[in-house]
Amino acid sequence: MVPRINWRYKALLQQAFSLVPYGEQMNYWAQRHVTKSLPASDEKFMEIVTSARKHFEAFRRYSRRNIAETVFYEFGAGWDLIIPISFYAFGVERQTLVDKRKLLRFELVNDTVGRFQRLQHELHISRFPDKCFEEGSKSDRVFLLEKWYGIKYLAPCDARKTELRGASIDFITSTNTLEHISAHDVRLILEECHRLLKDDGLMSLTIDYQDHYSYFDSQISVYNFLQYSPAAWKLYNSSLHFQNRIRHREYLDLINRSGFVVEEENLIEGSNEDLEILRRFALAPTFRELYTPAELAIRGGDLVLRKQTRGVTS
Repeated sequence: MVPRINWRYKALLQQAFSLVPYGEQMNYWAQRHVTKSLPASDEKFMEIVTSARKHFEAFRRYSRRNIAETVFYEFGAGWDLIIPISFYAFGVERQTLVDKRKLLRFELVNDTVGRFQRLQHELHISRFPDKCFEEGSKSDRVFLLEKWYGIKYLAPCDARKTELRGASIDFITSTNTLEHISAHDVRLILEECHRLLKDDGLMSLTIDYQDHYSYFDSQISVYNFLQYSPAAWKLYNSSLHFQNRIRHREYLDLINRSGFVVEEENLIEGSNEDLEILRRFALAPTFRELYTPAELAIRGGDLVLRKQTRGVTS
């Protein structure tokens, strides 16, 4: 009988990968062949397309710009480009993606294109990607990504200071990325987004406040990581799967200080059962003393932000 691999084992394995040469490639191999979280399942694929649709619908609600003339921007593009390819399918013609590391894997992009073709009757979209990437140099395929799908991919690129032209972007999206960035860098990235956006620009954020290891290990709660002090959590919090544990109230403060106002906010509030779990937990003082149970229980949120044009507050 194969023993169950729990979240601690996975966390420590990722911590080890983060400390050795080629650790990122080893982590990718493990996700493909051990945990089999890549490529995404059909269920996960549809969930991600739904997230892209939420961003797109937010744009349509609050912007009067013609979609064909709109420039989208996303930081933290990831492995498989499901979100950007979704935007292409919705009619977006120009996108810029940045990542601090070259995570893009064209075998996974091909899988994404194939799923759009296979699941097209369930997707209800205006056009479908129909070109896959043959073997070749990565630079050639990056060129074709922009030529075929209007997606400019820049990596490595520091989202805190992209060197892209200011006031050149109409709409910024981030999907389950901010929770993997330190609070200090979240502030810097938001300030850079403020610089990049046109005065009437918008930003749509999806943030997941849950312990991501709970997706891998069903034996732990989505609030598991709130039990650990900063020092204890550091043992499990590798750079390959960093989780900042920032709660919603802190994000609102960072958003305000970075020069944005919240146009729309949709939260996944904790249930009575969630509140009971938190009451039973031996929460780390960091969380027990600074937050109410209701604040800690928020599982996720979708936020639409509008740029303030009076400058960033201090």
